[in-house]
Amino acid sequence: MNPGLLTTALLVLPLSLFAPVWERTADRQFRWFTPGLWAFLGGFALCAVCSVVLAIVEAQLGIVAHRAPDVVSTAFELLVRSPLEESARALAVVVPLRSKRLSRPYDAMRISAGASLGFTLLDAVLRAEGTPPSAWLALGLLAHVAGHVSLSVLWGYAIGRERRRRLGGRAFTRAFTLAVVFGSIAGHLIFERGRLALSAVAPLLVSSMVASLIARRDLLRLSDRTPKKRLSRFLPLRTPSLEELEQVLLRKPERPLHLRWIAFGALVTTGVLVSSITISIAMGQRGGVDFSTIDSSDSFENALPPLILLGVATLLAFPLSGFLVAKASAARSVLEPALASSIAILAILVLVGLATPVAVVFGLAVAPPAFALACAGAFIGLER
Repeated sequence: MNPGLLTTALLVLPLSLFAPVWERTADRQFRWFTPGLWAFLGGFALCAVCSVVLAIVEAQLGIVAHRAPDVVSTAFELLVRSPLEESARALAVVVPLRSKRLSRPYDAMRISAGASLGFTLLDAVLRAEGTPPSAWLALGLLAHVAGHVSLSVLWGYAIGRERRRRLGGRAFTRAFTLAVVFGSIAGHLIFERGRLALSAVAPLLVSSMVASLIARRDLLRLSDRTPKKRLSRFLPLRTPSLEELEQVLLRKPERPLHLRWIAFGALVTTGVLVSSITISIAMGQRGGVDFSTIDSSDSFENALPPLILLGVATLLAFPLSGFLVAKASAARSVLEPALASSIAILAILVLVGLATPVAVVFGLAVAPPAFALACAGAFIGLER
């Protein structure tokens, strides 16, 4: 079977889930959402243009596809390909943003999803061309599509939140930069680092999808229409809006920030992380887990248990450290624990980079969910 056809069949699912090209009317009838359709087709066409341009540049630089990554190919992926592709996704929404069919803030987020989906769908097919079809290929491509769409809709959310008809603004710039950085990291890990890297992409993928769903709900609350609570049966608790989160979590503290607590919190976070990993290794060895299989690329099935064990231990360390720092400092906001966890993450990345530079990419993929978990743990430990 042609890998491109297999990939196309497998990637129809995200299109039906995000549904950026149609909308439901008040009488429960479906009709084409013209701006989303144009954004989807524009993203599809711009992907073809980018593929030709990138192929010419790669040929000039001597970068060969489907080979072991080196410094040049890695730098090209992170510094050239990802910014160019994300810029093309953003360019695909310029014309649809001016459509008169955009009647609510959520529509801007929908057309960004359509542009990213059209672009990434064709990109996934082109990446799969010439590769033997397999379950791991399908899994990697689905992660590629879901990850890029989830990141791109964040700058679409920024446009809709500010009710803009064009690209720009501080919020858009920040969201676009995050999409470029973490999109390049996800693409590099999925397509250049093999099966083991998929385990590192999972936390980044989950956190980006959760962020996009929260952003979607926030824009729906701004719309005139009342969104249906389809997830209420699974999430019966009321979840706060982004404004409430900003007021509670990032409000200006009543007392000035204490640098000693930030420094102490960074040390606590590092200590808890090291202790958590040490405990997980001790438990794994007692259970017969062989951690040496992580270095062997030919034994993915054997390397998966220690990877999961180490990953869970790493992520669990951050909410615990955030809780401890918030309790010890009697904080009323998460600013001090958040800054402490940021410093700890940065220090760990520097130390890991000195030992193994390629591990920095893996660390950056885990950084967003780790930071979010640290803030969640600090929120639980806040003085109220």
